[in-house]
Amino acid sequence: MKASTQYSDFKGTVAADISDAFGGPGGDDIKSLARFFDLNMDRFEPIGISLYGTDGFSVSLLCVDKERSTEEKEHIVSMSCEIEDEKEIIDILFKRLHIVLHNKFDDKYPNLDYDEEVRYSDFHETNDE
Repeated sequence: MKASTQYSDFKGTVAADISDAFGGPGGDDIKSLARFFDLNMDRFEPIGISLYGTDGFSVSLLCVDKERSTEEKEHIVSMSCEIEDEKEIIDILFKRLHIVLHNKFDDKYPNLDYDEEVRYSDFHETNDE
Protein backbone atom coordinates (compact mmCIF):
# COMPACT_ATOMS: atom_id res chain seq x y z
CA MET A 1 0.00 0.00 0.00
CA LYS A 2 1.31 3.40 -0.91
CA ALA A 3 0.05 6.86 -0.17
CA SER A 4 -1.47 8.87 -2.99
CA THR A 5 -3.40 12.08 -3.51
CA GLN A 6 -5.34 13.41 -6.48
CA TYR A 7 -2.19 14.45 -8.37
CA SER A 8 0.60 13.05 -6.15
CA ASP A 9 2.90 15.96 -7.07
CA PHE A 10 5.37 14.76 -4.44
CA LYS A 11 6.43 11.34 -3.19
CA GLY A 12 8.41 10.39 -0.14
CA THR A 13 8.72 8.56 3.11
CA VAL A 14 7.36 8.90 6.63
CA ALA A 15 8.65 7.77 10.00
CA ALA A 16 6.84 8.13 13.32
CA ASP A 17 7.35 7.41 17.00
CA ILE A 18 4.24 6.33 18.85
CA SER A 19 2.99 8.60 21.63
CA ASP A 20 4.17 7.77 25.15
CA ALA A 21 0.50 7.31 26.07
CA PHE A 22 0.43 4.14 23.91
CA GLY A 23 4.04 2.97 24.08
CA GLY A 24 5.77 0.83 26.59
CA PRO A 25 6.83 -2.80 26.89
CA GLY A 26 5.38 -4.57 23.87
CA GLY A 27 3.14 -1.63 23.02
CA ASP A 28 5.04 0.30 20.35
CA ASP A 29 3.04 -1.03 17.41
CA ILE A 30 -0.08 -0.60 15.30
CA LYS A 31 -2.15 -2.64 17.77
CA SER A 32 -1.61 0.08 20.38
CA LEU A 33 -3.09 2.67 18.03
CA ALA A 34 -5.94 0.32 17.12
CA ARG A 35 -6.80 -0.07 20.82
CA PHE A 36 -7.11 3.74 21.05
CA PHE A 37 -9.87 3.55 18.42
CA ASP A 38 -11.40 0.52 20.21
CA LEU A 39 -10.98 -1.73 17.17
CA ASN A 40 -12.72 -5.12 17.36
CA MET A 41 -9.51 -7.21 17.48
CA ASP A 42 -11.47 -10.46 17.35
CA ARG A 43 -12.52 -9.64 13.80
CA PHE A 44 -9.81 -7.28 12.56
CA GLU A 45 -6.01 -7.55 12.57
CA PRO A 46 -4.52 -4.02 12.34
CA ILE A 47 -1.69 -3.82 9.79
CA GLY A 48 -1.32 -0.07 9.24
CA ILE A 49 -2.71 3.42 9.61
CA SER A 50 -3.53 6.03 6.99
CA LEU A 51 -3.65 9.77 7.66
CA TYR A 52 -5.16 11.90 4.92
CA GLY A 53 -5.97 15.54 4.33
CA THR A 54 -5.24 18.96 5.72
CA ASP A 55 -8.65 20.55 6.12
CA GLY A 56 -11.11 17.76 6.78
CA PHE A 57 -8.39 15.45 8.11
CA SER A 58 -9.14 11.74 8.32
CA VAL A 59 -7.65 8.66 9.97
CA SER A 60 -8.17 5.13 8.71
CA LEU A 61 -6.96 1.85 10.15
CA LEU A 62 -5.71 -0.65 7.59
CA CYS A 63 -6.86 -4.08 8.72
CA VAL A 64 -7.20 -7.68 7.68
CA ASP A 65 -10.86 -8.67 8.06
CA LYS A 66 -10.55 -12.15 9.54
CA GLU A 67 -14.18 -13.04 8.75
CA ARG A 68 -13.96 -12.14 5.06
CA SER A 69 -10.45 -13.49 4.49
CA THR A 70 -9.85 -16.91 2.98
CA GLU A 71 -6.83 -19.18 2.92
CA GLU A 72 -6.20 -17.97 -0.64
CA LYS A 73 -6.50 -14.22 0.03
CA GLU A 74 -6.55 -11.90 3.00
CA HIS A 75 -9.38 -9.37 2.79
CA ILE A 76 -7.83 -5.97 3.61
CA VAL A 77 -10.00 -3.00 4.52
CA SER A 78 -9.34 0.68 5.05
CA MET A 79 -11.57 1.52 8.01
CA SER A 80 -12.26 5.22 8.55
CA CYS A 81 -12.27 6.20 12.22
CA GLU A 82 -14.26 8.90 13.93
CA ILE A 83 -12.02 11.55 15.45
CA GLU A 84 -13.39 14.20 17.77
CA ASP A 85 -10.63 16.78 17.43
CA GLU A 86 -8.89 16.41 14.08
CA LYS A 87 -6.48 19.26 14.88
CA GLU A 88 -5.05 17.35 17.87
CA ILE A 89 -5.02 13.77 16.55
CA ILE A 90 -1.38 13.88 15.32
CA ASP A 91 -0.19 14.95 18.78
CA ILE A 92 -2.36 12.31 20.43
CA LEU A 93 -1.09 9.43 18.27
CA PHE A 94 2.56 10.35 17.75
CA LYS A 95 5.46 11.65 19.78
CA ARG A 96 7.43 12.50 16.64
CA LEU A 97 6.47 12.52 12.96
CA HIS A 98 8.94 13.02 10.11
CA ILE A 99 7.78 13.45 6.51
CA VAL A 100 10.27 13.75 3.65
CA LEU A 101 8.96 14.66 0.17
CA HIS A 102 10.61 14.94 -3.25
CA ASN A 103 9.39 15.71 -6.77
CA LYS A 104 7.39 12.74 -8.01
CA PHE A 105 9.72 11.98 -10.94
CA ASP A 106 12.96 12.38 -8.97
CA ASP A 107 14.78 9.05 -8.77
CA LYS A 108 18.15 10.48 -7.65
CA TYR A 109 17.74 12.51 -4.46
CA PRO A 110 15.31 10.28 -2.55
CA ASN A 111 18.13 7.72 -2.35
CA LEU A 112 20.73 10.15 -0.99
CA ASP A 113 21.25 11.65 2.46
CA TYR A 114 22.13 15.28 3.17
CA ASP A 115 25.69 16.22 4.14
CA GLU A 116 24.94 18.97 6.64
CA GLU A 117 22.10 20.70 8.49
CA VAL A 118 22.00 24.49 8.07
CA ARG A 119 19.59 27.27 9.00
CA TYR A 120 17.57 29.18 6.43
CA SER A 121 18.38 32.44 8.29
CA ASP A 122 22.11 31.88 7.78
CA PHE A 123 21.66 32.43 4.05
CA HIS A 124 18.56 34.64 3.74
CA GLU A 125 17.32 37.85 5.26
CA THR A 126 14.32 37.33 7.50
CA ASN A 127 11.69 39.71 8.89
CA ASP A 128 13.38 39.52 12.29
CA GLU A 129 16.48 41.30 11.02
